[in-house]
Amino acid sequence: MPTTPESNNDGVAELYDEFSEFHARVNDSNLHLGYWEDERDTSSFQEATARLTGLMINRLAPESGQRLLDIGCGIGQPAFTLADACEVDIVGITVSPRQVEHATARARELDVGHRVRFERADAQHLPYEDCSFDGAWLFESLIHMPDKPRALREAARVLRPGARLAVADMFHEPGKDWSTIHPLVTAVELAAYAPMLEGEGFRVVEIEDVTPHIFVPESVRVALRAKMLEHREEWVRIAGEAVVEAMLDPEVNTFYTPGLGYVLITAERR
Repeated sequence: MPTTPESNNDGVAELYDEFSEFHARVNDSNLHLGYWEDERDTSSFQEATARLTGLMINRLAPESGQRLLDIGCGIGQPAFTLADACEVDIVGITVSPRQVEHATARARELDVGHRVRFERADAQHLPYEDCSFDGAWLFESLIHMPDKPRALREAARVLRPGARLAVADMFHEPGKDWSTIHPLVTAVELAAYAPMLEGEGFRVVEIEDVTPHIFVPESVRVALRAKMLEHREEWVRIAGEAVVEAMLDPEVNTFYTPGLGYVLITAERR
């Protein structure tokens, strides 16, 4: 019998407990990547991350009055943007206690706590009833889940039939599985998504490889390197000396891992 992948919740929680607050302070509150139109696009990192959130909202296609689930909510910025775009109720979940605290405090500041709340929960064991949500997204969170079919099965269970699922995820090119050297990520190939989703109760609407749009333009890289140098000691403490040195190297770094692809997916619960 195939073995069930071990949980890495504790490691992911520890990483994001520390990283999230620091990232929010020195960059912005979106913990995901950005979307640039092409190499001539000089949008800031903040503008590009907001653009990617907009693309995910379009894929989710929310309707007023719906109850939505943000699986892997970070410190809440995508959920707040979603709540601002449509009059919906949102439950955001994360394995990081500090992320829950940070996001909940921010919801109070924005006066949306009555519509947007955050809870500590495991995406592979969701504590919600069957068919209790009208839509959900996995916004750069599936990459951290070793048992991806289980996570998708759980998402399907709590979604009503016909509900939308939007996914933004990193994948690896054939023969370039960089995730084998990183204990907190498990990437799959692009071709794996459709059968995985179909096998866990979804109908695939669209799978779009947007990798060229995720690479950071040079002008933006310069600004990011300057910000990293300004807070270099803290970055080293979180990510390690070797990672920071590689990210600061203008000859090789694009702020995106070679061999890593990026996909946007729209699916519907069958």
